[in-house]
Amino acid sequence: MSLQLARQTYKRAAQTEQEFPADPHAVIGVALAELHAALGSLAAAAELRRPLPSRSMTMALSALYLLQSSLDFEKGGEIAPALFQVYEFCREQVVTAFRDKADGAEGLARATEFIATLREAWLAMDTRS
Repeated sequence: MSLQLARQTYKRAAQTEQEFPADPHAVIGVALAELHAALGSLAAAAELRRPLPSRSMTMALSALYLLQSSLDFEKGGEIAPALFQVYEFCREQVVTAFRDKADGAEGLARATEFIATLREAWLAMDTRS
């Protein structure tokens, strides 16, 4: 899937009125930020044994889809498969929490931590160099 199609899919799922960035680096930054917020919301709800917010579920899965589909396995070297595995782990935690509400808090918390680390690294990257 192309980054443009992934961006359009994510934009529809987000259903926000904010301007969506055209820069691919910024798109990934937005997806990571949205994913981090959504996973945090899901983890908090799971920890409290409350119903998982459907909007957070949708945002998390949409962001993960965008992130996974934007990976370039030919040019990405070793990092692309590693990122795919992290994103897949996160997706599995979201699906597990949805299916088995009593067994999702720990996995969602770990997924949130992983994405927080990736987000920090992404923000530290300078795309102008």
